[in-house]
Amino acid sequence: MEQHKIFRHIEKNEVILKVLSHRTTLTNWQLYTRTHFNIIATEINKIVSEKVLKNPKLISDFLLIGKDKVENIILDYRYGGIDDVLDHLNLDGNKPFNWISGKTLERYWKEENIKPKDLKWNVLLTFLDVPILNWDDWKYSSDLTVETPEPEKLIDNTDQRILTRKSKVFFNNIRNYYLGSYYLYYLKTDNNQQLIKTRFIIKSENDEIIVESVSERQTYRSTMVKRMQSNLYISCKNLNWNEEEIFLFNIGLETKPEVIFGVSITLTSKGSIPVAIKNVLIKESSDILALENTEEKQISLKNYNANTDERELAVINYFKNDISSPLLFGEFGMTIQEFIDMNS
Repeated sequence: MEQHKIFRHIEKNEVILKVLSHRTTLTNWQLYTRTHFNIIATEINKIVSEKVLKNPKLISDFLLIGKDKVENIILDYRYGGIDDVLDHLNLDGNKPFNWISGKTLERYWKEENIKPKDLKWNVLLTFLDVPILNWDDWKYSSDLTVETPEPEKLIDNTDQRILTRKSKVFFNNIRNYYLGSYYLYYLKTDNNQQLIKTRFIIKSENDEIIVESVSERQTYRSTMVKRMQSNLYISCKNLNWNEEEIFLFNIGLETKPEVIFGVSITLTSKGSIPVAIKNVLIKESSDILALENTEEKQISLKNYNANTDERELAVINYFKNDISSPLLFGEFGMTIQEFIDMNS
């Protein structure tokens, strides 16, 4: 029996091939065990979850989960609507939502008479980036030739056309109050109590929130900006070499964001050890070009200039008071005067 082209595209997918290359030398999927298919399912589920976060209409239009199941979740948990369902699915958690199981995938490849249900086809097509407009052609066409799908440009989750109500309010708040130039402060990871002060820009380009920063002379730019509950999640890529960094800032509905707290997750420069770092943003200006020509600098927590201005002195005291804490928390934002009073 001729294999369906969706399955053949799954087999040829670069992401799947890469993850399998670390686990097996087998290339015949008929010989794969349940363990292999569990690995494949995990990768598919992770990527589909990312795509749902970018395009919630996949849920609100019941393309990946049936209407009955969505309505049951709303009733069982007394949710207000689709916004709460998206939060319930925990799509950005450490364990991806189970859109499809390894057991199901194994049956598709090993049992000749098994045909995926419509929603499972949709999951696989979402993973393959096939435009929704072409889904029926892919599912039901008798054409068995393999062509590379033209990836659907999923609208970013900062686009007003596809945002849920909660996210619309959240990102409207970002656009109205948070755009501008900030100083980012964080401790170096070498235990020398050296504080880094560098520029951090939040701006809007083509109605999309973009973040740009410099860290230890490396330039970063956001690849994904999304809402995580009441926090701003930012995934940045190093433009100088192959590295990524994740920021998470406690935003809420604060409209006077002169001081913003959060954490970043990255790898240490020595040994590439995962590390979480406390971050403080101090807003300098609503002008995104205000700090364009500023240089990154280091500030010693042990031996700093006695004439340091009160804002920077408050930052130094904040990190000195917090330096021995085993847990990192991103407090709610506050005005600069509240921050100074708290750390004077």
